[in-house]
Amino acid sequence: MSESPPNTAFISGPIDTGPDSAFFTKHYIPSLNTSIAAGHNFVIGPILSGVDAEALDYLLSYPISPSRITIYMTYAEHAAWGKVFRDRGVDIVVLEDLGATTGMRDAAMTAASTYDICRWRTEEEGREFYGSLYREGHVTNTERNWRRRRGLPEMGVLSSREIRDELDDVPTR
Repeated sequence: MSESPPNTAFISGPIDTGPDSAFFTKHYIPSLNTSIAAGHNFVIGPILSGVDAEALDYLLSYPISPSRITIYMTYAEHAAWGKVFRDRGVDIVVLEDLGATTGMRDAAMTAASTYDICRWRTEEEGREFYGSLYREGHVTNTERNWRRRRGLPEMGVLSSREIRDELDDVPTR
């Protein structure tokens, strides 16, 4: 009887976590530590800031084997940043479609993973963080990733109750 492969976490979150690591520390490290201890693998996008970058740095400093981490990229992202990630020793998957979008990349990461480690800002947090740049009703890529996993529409407003019914600790935008 063969052993099933380890679970794989799709790590997703804001590209700007603020001037300190409090957001990442509070909302990601406990889940990452649990996943690391369980021997899970990880998929992350290629963003050089925010949660993607902080998660990669955290995982590699833990340390876990870089072979347990896969960075997914579009062709354009690979052309710009492929060497950066190859130099860190992680696995890389480049979407073959030259016109692939970040949404297509994220959908591929959802398909390649078994669960999400994600968090997006509540409406109150978003208003405070972005100030006049806050966009009411904006659905972030992180929320789209969360919705995709659950078979929910990727766009449109979900009530706080609908989201809480799905997952108690993930807030609304």
